[in-house]
Amino acid sequence: MHCLILYYSMTGQARKGAELAEVAARAAGWDVTSCRISMSDPADALARPMNVAASKKWTQGAQKGMVVPVAYEPAAAVAQKYDAVLLFTNTWGDNPSVPVRSFLESAEAQALLAGTPFAVYVVCRRLWEKNLSIVRALAEAAGGHFLGGEPFMHPGGQIGSLIQTVTYLYRDDGGRKRFLGFPLPRYGLSDEAVARLPAFTNEMLAKVDRH
Repeated sequence: MHCLILYYSMTGQARKGAELAEVAARAAGWDVTSCRISMSDPADALARPMNVAASKKWTQGAQKGMVVPVAYEPAAAVAQKYDAVLLFTNTWGDNPSVPVRSFLESAEAQALLAGTPFAVYVVCRRLWEKNLSIVRALAEAAGGHFLGGEPFMHPGGQIGSLIQTVTYLYRDDGGRKRFLGFPLPRYGLSDEAVARLPAFTNEMLAKVDRH
């Protein structure tokens, strides 16, 4: 059985999740191909520290359903058929990231997902329901069969995680430790998310055996 793990990652959190999923899938006996989505135009590539204009452009673009040309690393990965696709989707605002949506509305997605079971991993700070709903709908429109989806979130409460995320994106270090004297949660997937991800992967792949 051969599965594809597909992700876009700017800060490394989706990549971390994809690596955990790959280890779990291989341990379960699957042949795994991991593929990263990237922006085709170097001018569109995002990196820390961000600026206000870029943040506004891409967050608003995600809300409006913007799509851009994307590339795949390795390029040949999306030209094959798989027994399952594990798709990581980042939340920008409350929507899928522009690169992930761009893939889902591409000809590559139509060919890759047609008749293929897929699972969705939402990598996010808090908002995930709309992201999951949109990704599921677009992947099903491409012919995929939905296995399930879950959020994998950052630690901390609503306010603390928001402050940390915003400041982290505008910095080039490990993030702010405190704000107005109050401690902030670290940036990145929570310990609970990291612990849950392999089990979720096993659950999704086990469904394929029965599909």
